[in-house]
Amino acid sequence: MIRNLLSIIVLVLFAVSCSDGEEGLKEQTLIQTNEEIRAQNENQEMWATKLAEDLEIRRTFIDAIEGEFEGSFLLRGSSFKVRLIITPTIPAYTVNRTRTLPELEYELQNLGINIHVIQWNPDTQLSGVSCVIEGIKPNIERGLIDIVTENCKKNTYKFYLADDLTSESDLSVEGQNVANLVRNRQIRYVQVLKGKLRSNATVYNLILERK
Repeated sequence: MIRNLLSIIVLVLFAVSCSDGEEGLKEQTLIQTNEEIRAQNENQEMWATKLAEDLEIRRTFIDAIEGEFEGSFLLRGSSFKVRLIITPTIPAYTVNRTRTLPELEYELQNLGINIHVIQWNPDTQLSGVSCVIEGIKPNIERGLIDIVTENCKKNTYKFYLADDLTSESDLSVEGQNVANLVRNRQIRYVQVLKGKLRSNATVYNLILERK
C-alpha cells in the first residue's frame, strides 16, 4: 500500500515538473518571439526614416530644377535655340499619414525627371526638332544631368547646375557646389544650367537660363 502511494506521489511530482517545464519553455519562446518582432520593427522604422530622408533630399533637388530653361548656340553661322522642359516623374503631393516602407521604396526608386528637349532655328519655322526622355535620374551629389538617348537624333546633352551666367568656374566644381546649396535649402530654384551638346563629333557649349 505504502509502495503504491509513493509511486503515485512520484508520478504526480513528475507530471507537475513536466508541466512547469513546458510552461517555462512556452514563456521563454514567447519572450524570444516578442524580442525578435520588436527588433524587426525597430529595424524597419530606422530603414523607413533613412528612406524618407533620402527621398526628401531627392525631392528637394528635383523641385529646384523643375521648369523651363532656354539658351542658344551657333551652328554653321546660324543661331539655334535649345529649350529644356523639366518635370518630375512623380508630381509633388502632400501626405497626411506615415508612408509605408513599400511606398517609400517605390517612390525613391521611381522618382526622377522627364525632359522635353526642343531645338530650332528662329529664322526657319520648319527647323524645329524635339524629343522626350523619361525617367532620368539626375546626380544630386554632382549637380549633373546627363541626357543620352536615341530619341534626340543622336544628340547628347550634359548639364551642370550653375550659379549665374557669367561664372567662369569649372563646370563640375560649380555643379557640385550648387547641388550642395540646393540640398541644404540655400537655393530654392536653380536659375542656370551649363553644359555641352554633342552632335556626332561636334561639341557645342550651352548656357540655359530659367524662363
